[in-house]
Amino acid sequence: MALDLQAVTHINVNCSDLERSMAFYRDLVGLAPQSHTKPHPQEGAGFGLPGQVVWDAYLLHDDRGHAGPAIDLLEWHAPRPVGRPHPEANHLGFMRVCLAHDDLDGLHAKLTKAGIRTRSEVVSVPVLEGQDVRFFCCDDPDGTCIEFIERRTPGPVRMSHININCSDLDASSAWYQRVLGVKPIAPRAEPPLASGAGFDLDGEVAYRADFLAVKGDPGAFILDLLEWTTPKPTGTPLIKANHLGPFRMAFQVSNAEASCAELDRLGVEHSGACWLEMGPDLPMIDGLNAVFFRDPDGTMLELIETPKINPV
Repeated sequence: MALDLQAVTHINVNCSDLERSMAFYRDLVGLAPQSHTKPHPQEGAGFGLPGQVVWDAYLLHDDRGHAGPAIDLLEWHAPRPVGRPHPEANHLGFMRVCLAHDDLDGLHAKLTKAGIRTRSEVVSVPVLEGQDVRFFCCDDPDGTCIEFIERRTPGPVRMSHININCSDLDASSAWYQRVLGVKPIAPRAEPPLASGAGFDLDGEVAYRADFLAVKGDPGAFILDLLEWTTPKPTGTPLIKANHLGPFRMAFQVSNAEASCAELDRLGVEHSGACWLEMGPDLPMIDGLNAVFFRDPDGTMLELIETPKINPV
């Protein structure tokens, strides 16, 4: 048994200025805002935050709309954001939010002209045997690392995967498969030493990675679970829900209470089902039932129960 995940819902990225970040993700990257959540003050216990909390957020989608994953771009108003995204590519936890684009050279030039910091030129690195990937990384306005990989067929920008750095790939991969029920979609990647320039790392680097997806669907949003071997992993995943950068990853489930029972059976500590108001801009739903828990390194994961849609 494992959690019965239906899909990846979103990757939460905390920002300090929502309008400034929207200009990056919407106008430069090409994602489209589909939902706006700006609820009234409510208890923040589910997020691990004391007292009343307030946020303003947009869910940004690619051309698949609500049928695909989103970036939950969120500015905390109470409490205000703290910290900064961790810049090190080998920092534990969520690191690179990855999108696929069919013109990396043109996009790199466009971002550079707009004053966006890119971490390298477009580079190529080996991933699987006989398979190289062209990519580059840039910083969003707060410094969150956004990766663009080459989309081999023409088309609009697509949400591709999230990089989750872990300290022990064998243990973490087993945990994700046992608890979340996600499955590998490719052989384990253990490429040889290669230049770290694309990751803004000095010298040569090496890593091991498993590529996992809900229901083992290779067309789904991918979890790039990665252990750095050179250099070694550093730091800890984000602790505070209002810390700038990518904080949590949300999956859709049919029933939050049943998911809590399964987490109990699996021995995973969790928040319990937490009711979250979504605000007046989403009148079709009263709110969401969410469950929060952490992976073996402390990276925050979230389950969202499929909401009941109010009749029009």
